[in-house]
Amino acid sequence: MGLRMYPRKMGTAWEIYAPAKLNLYLDVLGRRSDGFHELETLMAPIRLYDRLQWRPAPADGSGFVLSYDPSTSNSIRKAAPADDRNLVWRAANLLARTAGLEPRGQIVLTKRIPAQSGLGGGSSDAAATLLLTNAAWGLNYSTNRLAELAAQLGSDVPFFLAGTSAVCRGRGEQVEPICVLPRLNVVVVVPPQGVSTVAAFQALNSRPAGSAQRDESGRGVAHLLKDLARGAIAEAGRRMTNGLQRAAAKLCPWIDQLGMAFAGTGSHAHLLTGSGSAYYGVMRSAWHARRAAAILSSANLGIVFTTSTCR
Repeated sequence: MGLRMYPRKMGTAWEIYAPAKLNLYLDVLGRRSDGFHELETLMAPIRLYDRLQWRPAPADGSGFVLSYDPSTSNSIRKAAPADDRNLVWRAANLLARTAGLEPRGQIVLTKRIPAQSGLGGGSSDAAATLLLTNAAWGLNYSTNRLAELAAQLGSDVPFFLAGTSAVCRGRGEQVEPICVLPRLNVVVVVPPQGVSTVAAFQALNSRPAGSAQRDESGRGVAHLLKDLARGAIAEAGRRMTNGLQRAAAKLCPWIDQLGMAFAGTGSHAHLLTGSGSAYYGVMRSAWHARRAAAILSSANLGIVFTTSTCR
């Protein structure tokens, strides 16, 4: 089963949880004439969440307010200020404009997914905000209608509305849900330095504009999906790759260090997720993941956690 985001009503408030994701496969096929890159990627949600709560505005207040839960770190607040630079703010205001109403209420964001990590926290929060405000404001927009708005907010945002693992193409907005993947036990390390997605693509030595093409369409990801569907995790691990990893490593030396550290863990695969800087390994079991996490924690490479993908 996937991990769909469902708004839950709690008295006069609403609440939703937004998962992180891992890229199990990412191929950059070339730069398009519109300036974006043509991608093919297999993404899976994981059991690491941000929480968003919508509350009615105080009786003496009006408009829309975004704030952080006090537990959210200062580094995250600095990377994603609670203003119009934040995808949560932009998602709420986009939905309000589309519906022809003034955005109202307060969203309190409890942030657990590190910023600039490739784990998709900002995109997941944006998708969650569309679902949350759609419910809180009584709009009843369909998922397909929300997906059209999601594509305007960012390439990964439509993926999170799908609520399951998916192959994403185009610049990421073309989502093909995949519901046959096994649960993978993973260890994720987030180093002290983040990577900007824009900077990673700028560092990528891609093909010239307009050259994107898909020879033997989907061949790489198709073989990976077949291995995963039959539970051949070791074979699947050899097919997992990230076309942005080399470019991101030029910007963040921690990535190569993490690769060397994971190489000694006995993982089925280890690679960067998204544009980084988070790095993960696919382990043989939950016990193996805990063991590897303990070893990696002792190496002082960053924040280490064990989790799993959602089927």
